[in-house]
Amino acid sequence: MAKVRPGRVVVDYGEDLVVFTGGMRINRLWKVGRWLPVLIALRKILRELASDPELGLLDSRFALSGRVVMVVQYWRSGDHLEEYAHSQERLHRGFWKWFNRNVKDNGDVGLWHELYQVPAGAYETSYFNMPPFGLARATKEKAAARTDPDDHDHHH
Repeated sequence: MAKVRPGRVVVDYGEDLVVFTGGMRINRLWKVGRWLPVLIALRKILRELASDPELGLLDSRFALSGRVVMVVQYWRSGDHLEEYAHSQERLHRGFWKWFNRNVKDNGDVGLWHELYQVPAGAYETSYFNMPPFGLARATKEKAAARTDPDDHDHHH
């Protein structure tokens, strides 16, 4: 269990980054043979990314909401993400080929992603009484200068 850090912290990171959200939606629960391989592939891809920091993934979090399995990721750059997604040696490309052959547009399983390129200094963070989480877990954190709700720590 991650240790809760009392008080307020903010992110201590001065680089550009990419926030990537993506995942799957199980549209037809009874089509287990369609969505289970997608879920298994997703877990394998996340393990592969976590195993090699040189790929550019800073951190990843997995979440469930009803029929949606979602991943929130922080990447060093869009180039890192693009390189991984199209690499002949990595799992994602093979998975995409499998998906196009076996699922594609039959409606059984939905796939989605959103990618946000975030320039250095164009984000604001605040974590109260939390273990390392989100962008703070992906990068570094520091004690917040202020805790009054009328004051704002902006990353410069």
